[in-house]
Amino acid sequence: MDTKIAVIGAGLAGLTLASRLQSVADVTLFEKSRGLGGRMAERRRGDHRFDHGAQYFTARDPAFLSLTAEMTRLGATAMWPVMIDDRRPGAPVSSEARYVGTPGMNGMARRLGRGLNITLETEISAIQPDDRRWLLVDKAGAALGVFDWVISTAPAPQTARLMPSEFSAGARLAQVRMSGCFTLMIGLDRAPELNAEAIRAHHPVVGWIALNSSKPGRDGPPCLVVHSRNDWADTHMENDRDWIEKELLAGVVELTGEDFSNAPHRDLHRWRFANVETPLGAPFLIDAGLGLAAAGDWCLGGRVECAFQSASSLSQAIAKHLGET
Repeated sequence: MDTKIAVIGAGLAGLTLASRLQSVADVTLFEKSRGLGGRMAERRRGDHRFDHGAQYFTARDPAFLSLTAEMTRLGATAMWPVMIDDRRPGAPVSSEARYVGTPGMNGMARRLGRGLNITLETEISAIQPDDRRWLLVDKAGAALGVFDWVISTAPAPQTARLMPSEFSAGARLAQVRMSGCFTLMIGLDRAPELNAEAIRAHHPVVGWIALNSSKPGRDGPPCLVVHSRNDWADTHMENDRDWIEKELLAGVVELTGEDFSNAPHRDLHRWRFANVETPLGAPFLIDAGLGLAAAGDWCLGGRVECAFQSASSLSQAIAKHLGET
C-alpha cells in the first residue's frame, strides 16, 4: 500500500473518505480543532452540554439510512422525537425522522473515527508541490509530510484559499456561496418555561432556539442553543461579540418571554461558514492527474447527509483511479 493520501478536515465528509479509502491507501486525516465532527459539534462547559453546530439530521439516501441505523444500533445516534414550533409563515409540516448524535452531536463522528490515523489541532496552511507529490505545511510553517493525494473537505471558501493554483477545478469553488451563523449557548439552573422543545423562528435576528437538554442522551442541567439568522450573521460577522450576544438575548425575550441575561453560563460561537446557500451542483471536484480533490456538504446542498454522499462518491472515484494506475 504505497499511495499516501492526506484528508483535510475531520467532519463527516473527511471521516467518510478516510474510512473508505484506508483499505486502498495509507490515509492521514488532519483536523485543526481539538475534536471530530466539524459542524456536527459539541461543546461542554462544566455540566452543561451544547450542540452548537448542526442541531439534528435527516436521512433519505439508502446508504446513509443504513449508516444511521448502524450508528443507532451502536449507540452513537438516536432519534429525536421533537415537534418543532415552526413560526415561519407557510412553513411546511415535515414528518421526517430527526436524528442526533449521542451522547453529543459528534457521536457519529467519534464512532467513525475509531481506528483512523487522525492528527488533531493541526491547521494546514499550504499545499506545496514536491516532485509530482504534495507537501503539507501547517500554520506554524512545519512540514507535515509528502502525499500522493490531498483531499480538502473544508468549507468551499477555505478550500479555495488552500488549494494550489495548479488545481484545475479550483475556479468552480467560487460558484459556491456559504453563509455564517452565531450560536449563543445558555446554561441554566432551572428548566425554562417554553411551549416547545425547539422553535424555528420568524424573527429579524434569531433563527432557531432549542432546549438542547431535551435531546436523547443529554444528561446534566437544562441548556439552550440559539442560532442567529444566516443573513443577519453575514451582515454582523465582525461586530462586537458582547453586542451580538445582547441582540440574540433580546430576540429570545421577544420569542419566548424569558430573559436569560443572568443565566449561570453564556457562551458565543461564530461560524463563518455554517450553511450552504448556493451549492456546487456536483458531488465533488477532482484533478486525478495531480492527485487533488475536494468534497463536502457544500457540493450538494448543506444537509449532513450531503457531506456523506459527497465523500462516498469521491472515495469511489479515487479508489477506481488507484485501481487503474
